[in-house]
Amino acid sequence: MKRTLVISIFAVLAVRRASAQTFDLAWNTIDGGGDMWTTAGSFELSGTIGQPDAAVTMTDGSFELTAAFWALPTAPPILIGDLNCDGEVGFGDINPFVLFLSNFAGWQTAYPGCPPENGDINEDGSYPSFGDINPFVALLSGGQ
Repeated sequence: MKRTLVISIFAVLAVRRASAQTFDLAWNTIDGGGDMWTTAGSFELSGTIGQPDAAVTMTDGSFELTAAFWALPTAPPILIGDLNCDGEVGFGDINPFVLFLSNFAGWQTAYPGCPPENGDINEDGSYPSFGDINPFVALLSGGQ
């Protein structure tokens, strides 16, 4: 009798229709993470954990939030003769080249992140070096 009562209660509970609210999970996101940096002046906020809504821009009034994936920093590519790191070799590299030869620390300050290998025009592994002057002139004149 006791066994039949327990089975009957479970049967009634199983058959009884649940009246729970329906949920729509057609779109969802996993965001959050630590405080990597925040600023107040021009509003900059950062955080991450894994953002599947990358490249989605959300706006409200004058505020805009764009989600994206974090990319690892990469070193700029080596471009022999490009001493101002604008992506091309030309007359705009002459003054940076002179600064590179005469004041290497000043060049590094003026062009942070620019690879010093760009100034190794003769590719002998020594830079800055006066041995790079003639090859630099030849490079600019189309001789290299």
